[in-house]
Amino acid sequence: MTKTALTDPSHWVERYGDSLYRYALLRLQSRELAEDLIQETFAAALRNRSSFSGHSSERTWLIGILKHKIVDYLRAKYREQSNVALSVEMDRLRTRPFTITPLARP
Repeated sequence: MTKTALTDPSHWVERYGDSLYRYALLRLQSRELAEDLIQETFAAALRNRSSFSGHSSERTWLIGILKHKIVDYLRAKYREQSNVALSVEMDRLRTRPFTITPLARP
């Protein structure tokens, strides 16, 4: 199996920007968020160029990084929403009067 070498990073946006954008936009439904995560993807790829093994295409490698960025974002968003919901529920429980209801006996 032949290993693929990385191209000059200055060409990444031109070569892969559209396909990365379509991938992100389809999953995130937000142009701004898609653009932000693609920018983070290119920055991460640039920082970690030495980790590219060459067993996949450069495009596949970049989409893999983007996929992880999207998953990280969605996890953080879910945690944030869960924390907000938990906080609201805790506030509701704190303000609700505490009463003990006796069990009905048959």
